[in-house]
Amino acid sequence: MRADMELMDIYGAFFGMQSLLAPEYIVPATIFAFGLWLWRRPGIGFWAWLTPRSIWGHRSHRLDLILFGIGRLLVLSGLLTRLTVTPFIATWVADAIGSGAVEMSPWTLAALMFVVGDLTLYWMHRVLHGWSAIWPLHALHHSAEVMTPLTAYRHHPLMQLIVPLGYSAVIGIVSGLAIGVLDAGPTVAEIAGVNAFLVISHAALANFRHSHVWIGYGPVLERLFISPAQHQIHHSTLPRHHGRNFGEVLSVWDWMFGTLYLTRGIEDVQFGLEDEPKLTTHTLRAALWEPLRRLGRG
Repeated sequence: MRADMELMDIYGAFFGMQSLLAPEYIVPATIFAFGLWLWRRPGIGFWAWLTPRSIWGHRSHRLDLILFGIGRLLVLSGLLTRLTVTPFIATWVADAIGSGAVEMSPWTLAALMFVVGDLTLYWMHRVLHGWSAIWPLHALHHSAEVMTPLTAYRHHPLMQLIVPLGYSAVIGIVSGLAIGVLDAGPTVAEIAGVNAFLVISHAALANFRHSHVWIGYGPVLERLFISPAQHQIHHSTLPRHHGRNFGEVLSVWDWMFGTLYLTRGIEDVQFGLEDEPKLTTHTLRAALWEPLRRLGRG
C-alpha cells in the first residue's frame, strides 16, 4: 500500500491535473492537432508534423526535458508545497475581519480566484521582464530556441520557488477577504486545490502556446484570451514583438494596460535570446549558474 501511494505521488507530481502534461490535457490537444493536420494538409505524416525531429531532437528541447525533471522533483520533495502560503494567509485574513453574511457559490469563488490569479500572473510576468535585477532568472525561459509543451517548465529552480510564493500570497489575501466578507467558508478547500476554470483553460489548447503550431483566435477573441500564436509572439526575437502579450490565460490585461499584440495571419517568428550566448548553449551548467551570476546586477 505504501509503495502504491509513493507511485501515485510520483505520477501526480509529473502528470497530475496541475501539470500541462496530464493525459487529460494531452489527449484532447492531440485530437485537436489531428483535426488541424487534416485541415491544413501540410504534406507530411501527422506525427512528423506534430513532433518534428528538428525541434524535439534540438539541444534546447533536451535542456527543457532536464529542467522539467528538476522542477517536478522539487514538487515531489514538498518544498514548493511548503512555500505555498495561501491557506495560512487566507485563514489569518478571514479571522481578522470576521465572518461574512453574503453567500458565495463555489463556482463564483472559483471564477473570482481564477481572475485574480490571472491578473496576478500578468503583473508578475511584467515585473520579471521589466526589472533588470531579476530578469536573468526569467531569461532562461526565453532562451529556448525551439518550443514544445515542456518549454513551459524551462525555469530556473530559484524561479520555481519565488513565483509560487508571491502568487500564493496574493491569492491567500483575496481568499481570506472572500471568506471573511462573504460566506464562502465551505469552499475554502478549493482555494488551494485545482481551480475548475484553470482546468478548462489548460484543456483549451494551452499546450500549443509553447509549440511550433500556429493557432490564432482572430482579433475579437484575442482581446479576451491569449491564443497560442500570441504567446509565440511573446517569445519572438523580432523587435516589434518585444514587451507584448504577458497574459497567462486572459488577454484583457494586455488590452487594458497597453501590451496587447493581435495576430493577423501566420507570422514567421524566431525564438531565443540573441544577446544571451551562454544561455543559448543549452547546457545544464549554464542554465543553473549563469542566471545566478548575473542576478542583482541590474
